[in-house]
Amino acid sequence: MAKPFERFASELNAQQVSLLLDTVQYFEEAPKLLSIPDRQGTSIPVPITADTLRAILAVLDENKPMDKQVFVFDWQEGSQEEADLLLVELPDGTIIRQPTDYQAFSPV
Repeated sequence: MAKPFERFASELNAQQVSLLLDTVQYFEEAPKLLSIPDRQGTSIPVPITADTLRAILAVLDENKPMDKQVFVFDWQEGSQEEADLLLVELPDGTIIRQPTDYQAFSPV
């Protein structure tokens, strides 16, 4: 499979991530690709799980729900033995590695 998206940065706030998390939890039985805006406002379909969204939400200040921080999203293709990975770089440089079967996610 071709790489589903190129590395991009997105400015997200706690309110946006909370809404994304609500969407993921609603569709838990049928995972959906979520539209994450890049810095130019283009929506990129990303296969993201509730655990990853919780990790993103944990670094945002819920007392300032509109304050944005930059997160970097990337895709790493796995080998025959290893799963593909969604990589999310948090503002502090920490990288979340989410094993992902892109085909298991469908558009919202």
